[in-house]
Amino acid sequence: MCTLCGIAFLLSSCYVNKPVTSINGPAFYNSDITYQPKPLSADTVHHAAYVSASIINGQGGNANDALTAGELNLGMGYTTKHFNFSGGVFGAAGSFSNATIPSDQSYYFNNKFTGMAGARASINYYITSGHVDIRIIGIEAAYSNEFGDYANYRKEVAGQPNFYTSTRTDLLTIGGSTEVIWYGRDPSWQYGFRLFVGSTNVNYPRNPSNNYALPSITPALAYFMQVKRYFMIGEFTGAGGHFSVGYRF
Repeated sequence: MCTLCGIAFLLSSCYVNKPVTSINGPAFYNSDITYQPKPLSADTVHHAAYVSASIINGQGGNANDALTAGELNLGMGYTTKHFNFSGGVFGAAGSFSNATIPSDQSYYFNNKFTGMAGARASINYYITSGHVDIRIIGIEAAYSNEFGDYANYRKEVAGQPNFYTSTRTDLLTIGGSTEVIWYGRDPSWQYGFRLFVGSTNVNYPRNPSNNYALPSITPALAYFMQVKRYFMIGEFTGAGGHFSVGYRF
């Protein structure tokens, strides 16, 4: 009986004290790209300003870690014959939550503040068929810099045993897109779908135990709806999603 108790104690001690492997990279990895509205060819005014607020939910390199943030976006959109252009700036702030490192392990935290600021741009070639603009091919890019406690934390744990970390805080995501956008009887009621596929300039750490890492390719599928001057965007990305509401000036 004593022998069995001793074995059980040793096994439980090993289980509790075994360090957890932690993967850490940029908080907004795969969450920096979002849909950029532009006027339709049928609009009476072919240039517009777009202001929106977004909620961002994202996944960290550890499957249970999560990003939750709010974002403000300001953009300008232009439409000429067969081409759309847009550009804008954005800023986000929120928290990165840990659900991987236990409280009895070094470098444990509950959540840490994180934020980013940057700029986005895109260009599309389009053709028109009836009420539909087919934005056949486009190029989109976003550049941002991350700041805050979670960025500092990654510098602190870089090189520590059982921590696999990217300390990079500048993100450049660039890729191609295709989109279909249309209107009904009233051109101010608009609807669209956009698919984006790109990549980011970060080698995100892999978990050596299962060779898992967040996707190096950044996919994003967005749905856009505008009613009069108000618009909504729902977007799913490679590591989470955005939900945005805004106003067109």
